[in-house]
Amino acid sequence: MRPRLHRVSPWDRNPLLRPADRLQAACRLLAALVVLASIPVAVMLGVSDAAAAHARNESENATKTAVTATIVTEPAALAVPVGPTVVSQPREATVIWTAYSRNRLTQVTVPATAHRGDTVTQWIDSSGGVTAAPHSAFDAVAEGFDLGFSIVAATGCGATVLVWAVNRAVTRRHSAEWDREWQHLAPGPGSPPSEQSRR
Repeated sequence: MRPRLHRVSPWDRNPLLRPADRLQAACRLLAALVVLASIPVAVMLGVSDAAAAHARNESENATKTAVTATIVTEPAALAVPVGPTVVSQPREATVIWTAYSRNRLTQVTVPATAHRGDTVTQWIDSSGGVTAAPHSAFDAVAEGFDLGFSIVAATGCGATVLVWAVNRAVTRRHSAEWDREWQHLAPGPGSPPSEQSRR
């Protein structure tokens, strides 16, 4: 017995295979090849994007400095109503620190155990303004992975839609052919018998 893959392949010599069946098999094969071909492309672009993100993050991290800030107000958590429930936001407080001979104040998120008078680490940029914590090496890897996965996923979705559309069109065509053949073999009441029915 021949493998099923060969029996449904577009190059099968089976005379019972209709052109629409061969088209359907060819689209499935094409979709699979396109998805497989997208994997090395996604890997290449993902690695390139991760390297670029790593260089960009390193450049940004070089401008960031950690300073010790003092909490000058009692931390409080803001309660935000979300539908029928109330969600408590992270605790925030005003902190003060000295950078470039100037005292600065800002509102930041603080640990749940922090109180007024405690110190926290605050990251600032080259101008002394508040900035986010430095990026980790994992951030660049995650960015590259996201890009590569998105490429493969988008390709897979496109291939799936193509196969679905072709299958739907072929199925509708087969149904129409079956209806015409059935009407030819089984005419309605009062219709003259066909040549095949007379035989």
